[in-house]
Amino acid sequence: MANERIAMGINLRQNKITGNAGYGKYYPEVDVQKTLSLRGFAKHMTDHGSVYGRDLLEGVLIKITECLPELIAQGIPVQLGGLGTFYPTAQVKKDAAISSIEEMEGLNPNDLVEAIHIRFLPDTSKLDNISGKAFKEACSLELRNIVDTQEVTLNGKVRKMQTITPIATAVAVTRAGSASSTSSNNAGTGSNTGSNTGSDSGSGSGDGGSGSGDGDLMI
Repeated sequence: MANERIAMGINLRQNKITGNAGYGKYYPEVDVQKTLSLRGFAKHMTDHGSVYGRDLLEGVLIKITECLPELIAQGIPVQLGGLGTFYPTAQVKKDAAISSIEEMEGLNPNDLVEAIHIRFLPDTSKLDNISGKAFKEACSLELRNIVDTQEVTLNGKVRKMQTITPIATAVAVTRAGSASSTSSNNAGTGSNTGSNTGSDSGSGSGDGGSGSGDGDLMI
C-alpha cells in the first residue's frame, strides 16, 4: 500500500502594490513550515526505515555540510545523486566591468567580485526529475490561509505584523455579510396598509450584516 502524501499548504496573499496590474488580486505562496534541523532530518531518515541509526546518519550529514562548501570553494560543483548539483556563482561588484585587456594586468579579483553564492540545480533527468512542474506532481497541494502583513508601531518601533485567516473562514464570513446586506435591502422597502379610519402606515427597517475573521497573530 502506497504511503499517503502529506499535503503542502498553499496560502493566498493580496497584491497591495498601487499601480500594479495585479493590484487587489490574490496570489499563491507556499505555507512554509518550521525549518527541520540536521538532527531532525537524521531522525526522519531513521523513521523511514533506514537500517542505519540516527547517530550514524547525523554524522554523515555533518560531514557533508563540512565537505560540500570546501569543494565548492575550490570551484568544484558537487552532485548528490538524484537530488541535484550544488555549484558556485560570482556576484559582480557595481561598476566592476573591465573595459580592455590592458586593465587586466595586476588585477585583483577581489576588486571585481562582491560575493560568491552557493547555488542548487535540481536533477532534471527523466528518472529523477525534481524540477519545477515535474516536482509539483510529487506534491499534494491544499489551500489553507489568507496571509496579510501590515506595519504597526509598538513601543515606538515599527514592526511587521502578520495575520493568518483560514480561507474557509474568510469565505464564510464574506458570504454571511453579503446575505445580511441583501436581507437589509429587501426589508427596507416597507409596507402600506389601509383601515376604516382612513389612515395609512408605512414602515421599513433592516439590520446590515457585519463580519470579522479571527486569525493567528505573529510578529
